[in-house]
Amino acid sequence: MSAAPKHGAAFTMLAACTATTGASFVLFKASVLVQAPMAANESTWFIAAHNLVPRFFIGALLLVAIYGWRAMQLTRREWIQAGFMAVTSFAGCLLQTDGLQRTTAATTAFLTQFYVILIPIWWALLRRKKPSGTVLVAGLMVLVGVALLARVDWQEFRIGRGETEILLATFFFSALICSLNWDGFAANRPERTSTMMFLVEGGLFAAVSVAVCREPGHLVAPYFSPSWVWITVVASFLGTAGPFIIMNRWQRYVTPAEAGLLYSFGPVIAALTEIRFPAVLSRWTGIDYQNQPLTSALIAGGALILGANALIQLRPEAPPGDDR
Repeated sequence: MSAAPKHGAAFTMLAACTATTGASFVLFKASVLVQAPMAANESTWFIAAHNLVPRFFIGALLLVAIYGWRAMQLTRREWIQAGFMAVTSFAGCLLQTDGLQRTTAATTAFLTQFYVILIPIWWALLRRKKPSGTVLVAGLMVLVGVALLARVDWQEFRIGRGETEILLATFFFSALICSLNWDGFAANRPERTSTMMFLVEGGLFAAVSVAVCREPGHLVAPYFSPSWVWITVVASFLGTAGPFIIMNRWQRYVTPAEAGLLYSFGPVIAALTEIRFPAVLSRWTGIDYQNQPLTSALIAGGALILGANALIQLRPEAPPGDDR
């Protein structure tokens, strides 16, 4: 397959990945709300870490089921990539979760999208080539769009510990996205690096949940809840394991800046799913998760993010070579 068809196929696959990840936001939040009563007096660190453990281990099991035990037979370079992806993803998730406890969800959503600016800067430093004006304009469009989606209150906005942690998390997330395009990892087999990434990251979150747990029974209690298990398994396939497998396989055929802009459409999908699905999940599980209204800010923010992605497709940077 030549470079152009590979780029088109990659864009389609990553767009599908973004859609399922965004749509899974309601499942992520619902799983935390279902688990909270079963983790009385536990810290938010425990709930966050414990909730993430099965998602990554399910991803590893899925890949082993598909590829067999050879999915765990890595070369030295594949071990390096798997370890780097696991550590950066783990650090980003941990910092983002702690930062969320100290600031609003709207501010978190806004600051997290700064990776659309950081990624071109990372890539420019690695390639020793400044980002194009198109990429920078598209990145600014995304930031404005997400600010509208998140309904950021600029009178209350400040840079404190929570905001600083979220910006640091964005630093790690942008490094993770860029690593999928590094020339040194081009020959690595994505199913093997993904498998080990899932195992290492799942182990790290398991270690954190055990370390901060105040009542050992809380480690197993959620697994006796059918609704929590069902939501967690579906969220693992649609929002964690599936997207990571697709990203590791297909992102090498688009530029990191293009991928970052495409992933920024996730908050739009998340906002759209919150219009109807929270009430459905609430009726089934008994949690209190309210639907969100469709607002002009949602439409305007979504239009800006869609426009940014259209701009980068109409005036794209040169995609990675066909030899990758």
